[in-house]
Amino acid sequence: MGEAPFSPDPSHSAARRGRALLGAAAEVETGRNRFVEQVRRAHRCGISEAVTQVDGCVDTIVRWAGWADKLDLVLPVAIDRRPPPVAILAPAEFLGAARAICSALAAGARCVVAHESAAVRALVDVVAAEFPPSAVTLVARDPDTVRRLATTVTLLDARAAAADYDADLRLACAEAGTRVLPPLSPAALADLADLDLVAALFSGATVPV
Repeated sequence: MGEAPFSPDPSHSAARRGRALLGAAAEVETGRNRFVEQVRRAHRCGISEAVTQVDGCVDTIVRWAGWADKLDLVLPVAIDRRPPPVAILAPAEFLGAARAICSALAAGARCVVAHESAAVRALVDVVAAEFPPSAVTLVARDPDTVRRLATTVTLLDARAAAADYDADLRLACAEAGTRVLPPLSPAALADLADLDLVAALFSGATVPV
């Protein structure tokens, strides 16, 4: 992934991103039982917790679909800007990962998600099917892959990744000139308001051409 300019194609518009997210929410809801089972197995939780995670995921996707065409109205940094390509070291839990992915897509970022969960992979597959090619992809979260990934994007979102953000990764980012959103505590990340979560992604924002 380079820092190629974003296409002016209408499929990249805020309204299109909102519709794409709504489509993804509908697909997750349609496959609710399958997702519940995937979350239960991948995250080793009970059925009730898995149901809560999946239902919360649908609500999260819908909420970010609503934000997609409003961010430039409420975030001055988002006016006529698009976030740079971003690598996301997403939260381990399914719902937290959904929030990280959908916030980046709603803002118009092209993102690569590093995660090991089969349930998160299934979610990325559903979301990716609604967006233009390469809008969102998923890679393994092993240290070597993450270090290589950090050198191919403009921004690394490590806010949920204190354990991953070791000296080797910090050095790789510094050598590549990759900007970093550094780790936050789990409580601070959970308490981060939607607009604060997404505003940080506009560090180094580009103007579509």
